[in-house]
Amino acid sequence: MEPTEKIIKVERTAHYCTLGSDIQTVSQVWIVLHGYGQLASRFIRKFDKLDLTEHHIVAPEALSRFYFKRSPSIMGASWMTSHQRLLEIEDYLNYLDQLYDMLKDEMTVGQKLNVLGFSQGSATMWRWISHRRPALNGVVVWAGEYPPDVDYGSMKEYLSSIHHKFYCLGDQDEFITAQSYQKLSDMATREGLDFQLHTFKGIHKIDRTLLSEIASQL
Repeated sequence: MEPTEKIIKVERTAHYCTLGSDIQTVSQVWIVLHGYGQLASRFIRKFDKLDLTEHHIVAPEALSRFYFKRSPSIMGASWMTSHQRLLEIEDYLNYLDQLYDMLKDEMTVGQKLNVLGFSQGSATMWRWISHRRPALNGVVVWAGEYPPDVDYGSMKEYLSSIHHKFYCLGDQDEFITAQSYQKLSDMATREGLDFQLHTFKGIHKIDRTLLSEIASQL
């Protein structure tokens, strides 16, 4: 007899980090989604060169943690894997919805909300904004992909309401090569995504200098 696999919904604790002045005193609020194997506490430090009197950064941490390296012991987190894929997506969408609702209650009139997804966090970002359609000032895809399961056609009107849309990439990125980016760019063109490409000299990482330039345009 084969085992029967079942599911049960449980409540669990999620972690997030913040950086910057009190959320009610700034002009710009960010939700930033880390890449595979990172932790929010490390990832958020990439934003420490922004003017933190004007920017409040919120970095949720993915729900699945693991030992990214054993020696020395380094923890990491992942937004999802291929195992129980749809359930993991549902879980993180609910998680990000709760975080967003909390932020909305704390934000004041006139503040601008931006979302950035790095690497694996880009796919997470796309699925969430497609699902929730939050009111955004800026969307930044950083060295990530456009997940094929998102219906971009249904998002055209929504995306056209977002003033700033950027794609950032290092010229020596070891995961998004020139050939890979061309395929992503072709897809973005077909879908009418209209993202401005910004490059920097470097590998698969957040470049603080380019990040500051992007922030100045928001």
